[in-house]
Amino acid sequence: INRDYLSYEDFIFFMLSEEDKANEISVRYWFTCIDVDGDGKLNNMEMRSFYAVQLHRMQCMGHEIVPFEDMLCQMIDMIKPG
Repeated sequence: INRDYLSYEDFIFFMLSEEDKANEISVRYWFTCIDVDGDGKLNNMEMRSFYAVQLHRMQCMGHEIVPFEDMLCQMIDMIKPG
């Protein structure tokens, strides 16, 4: 896989996934974007890296900042409720 450019097919997947983030294909697309080592699991480093970009965007837009650890706890609670 060449990561230096997007093929037409990759671009179409990106555009469709950006438009409708709720369908399963979009969720799988965004998962693979964050799963940089391609092991099928999101590790702490991958999530922190992605979150750092989102944190910067939130700061620039003046949104409330949620610490990574709090966001991670919320995700874990959603996946495996107490």
